[in-house]
Amino acid sequence: MSFLKKFFYFVDITRKVILNLFFILALLFIAITFLVSDVKEDLGPVITFAPKKINETTNQNFSFFEQENYELNLFEIISAIETSASRSDIEVLFMDLTYLDVSFTGILEIGEALEFFKNKGKRVIAYSDFFDKKNYLLASYADSILMHRNGMVLLDGFSSQKPFIRKFLEELDIGITTFISGKYKSALDTLTRDRLSEEDRLQTSFYLSEVWKAWKEIVLKNRKKIPNLEIDQYVNNLGKFTKEFDGDTAELAKNKGLIDILTVRTELKGYLSSLVKNQKISLKDNLALSYKKNSSKNKIAVLVASGEIIDGEYSEGAISSENFSRVLSKINKDKSIKGLFLRINSPGGSGFASEIIRGKLEILSKNIPIVISMGDIAASGGYWISMNKNKIIANPFTLTGSIGVWAALPNFKNSLEKIGVLFDKISTNEFNLSLLEPPNENLTSFMQSYVDGSYNRFIKLVSNYRNLTLESTEKIAQGRIWSGKSAVQNNLVDSLGVFQDGIKILEDQSRLLDYEIKFISTSPGIAEDLFSSLNSLLNSSYKFFGYIRNIEIHKISMKRKVDINLTCLACPELY
Repeated sequence: MSFLKKFFYFVDITRKVILNLFFILALLFIAITFLVSDVKEDLGPVITFAPKKINETTNQNFSFFEQENYELNLFEIISAIETSASRSDIEVLFMDLTYLDVSFTGILEIGEALEFFKNKGKRVIAYSDFFDKKNYLLASYADSILMHRNGMVLLDGFSSQKPFIRKFLEELDIGITTFISGKYKSALDTLTRDRLSEEDRLQTSFYLSEVWKAWKEIVLKNRKKIPNLEIDQYVNNLGKFTKEFDGDTAELAKNKGLIDILTVRTELKGYLSSLVKNQKISLKDNLALSYKKNSSKNKIAVLVASGEIIDGEYSEGAISSENFSRVLSKINKDKSIKGLFLRINSPGGSGFASEIIRGKLEILSKNIPIVISMGDIAASGGYWISMNKNKIIANPFTLTGSIGVWAALPNFKNSLEKIGVLFDKISTNEFNLSLLEPPNENLTSFMQSYVDGSYNRFIKLVSNYRNLTLESTEKIAQGRIWSGKSAVQNNLVDSLGVFQDGIKILEDQSRLLDYEIKFISTSPGIAEDLFSSLNSLLNSSYKFFGYIRNIEIHKISMKRKVDINLTCLACPELY
């Protein structure tokens, strides 16, 4: 008995010691973090930016063991580069873009900051082991582009590939009934067709041509050293050219004017030292040390709506109607906020959720100016929530429009019967909203009318808020996708622009001389997040243990919701 008592005493003491050690380490980590942030470090003449995955939301992501995202978010990177431009001790910005992971919108915005940096009489140097069309686009803003001697510049244009699973569904005997408004609305083609429709082929080809043209224009404008290089010729004859250079892709890229200098990583420090008087050069990423947050009683809020638009509470990677509405209400109550920059990066989603969010934005726009900035995609429901009396800006790579509506009703009757699962049904009315049988005439008529009605409301909203006639709106709607440039031409968007342009618009509209950028997070607090997780666990447990009880003849109190979809499911990826 005495042995057991001593044993448990030892276990208890050990537990307390370990917990206290972890607590002390946590306190030291927090203290060091604050102390380091206050240390003014001499950056030297060269500041280094070596990004991997760049966080393009305004949510903060913390990880003790692995830094998934770059230390600064996209908007902080822009600010840090612009701050570096005003520092007399910094002469060169060196970018290692080997592992860059960012959107085309982010590239244009960082590029704008690099132009600001260069206009202050400073130099930008870009390096990568390997270049593709994304990191080369950002590198094109540099004064000089360096590449590894064994690297290559692999440019392949833009393309889109879509899967079609109609035959697969037929093999499984799964039926699909579709309801669509808009002849270009191709979201459901993947379920009902074997190849691209003529309409989808037309809109996708047009969009991809537009963004490829925009890519080339930016590169040729930035790289004045290669005005005679026909980029399409390089891409379309890469195999031939590579053979001519005996497989030396690096020398080929330099010969064609795409690269200025071939080097290796061990020679980078020496090259950078030759550009500045002070020889203190470090290739360690230190851009974050240049980021400084302004302090002011006036705030311009920056908020990012990223992901599919869904109904309900917070869900990681989605724009949930209840949670996002709550965030907008908090902004509305904050009297220090004088304007809102809202970045939308969404293919759409629930029509009901889209309208709830649009309505909240409309209320907010009566109190403060709002600029909607479209990212790489702001289509369908993503366009719906943009429509209010506010400025909308896009960029040449933006995919927008897709003003159309769809709904789909799958049924598994034949599929289940094939494996011996049979159902029988008793109903008081002729309205068979069920996954176990195809829709009858009443339901089919209802669904198509509902979709058509939603589409009519969509084009009326566009007509009203964009000052277009219904006839002209109908012509540019039909579910068709547009590039940012075409969207401006069709008056779906006010102008082309990026983050810096949006902030300037808010400055002018709010008449602010002094302000602070305030990043608004959409993720709930720790306590709310824990409660949400606990609630989900309890619900899952209840559903699991109540499974047997829930298999009843019919659950009369079951809630069903019919919703239409404003989603660009088949929007082409920018490969």
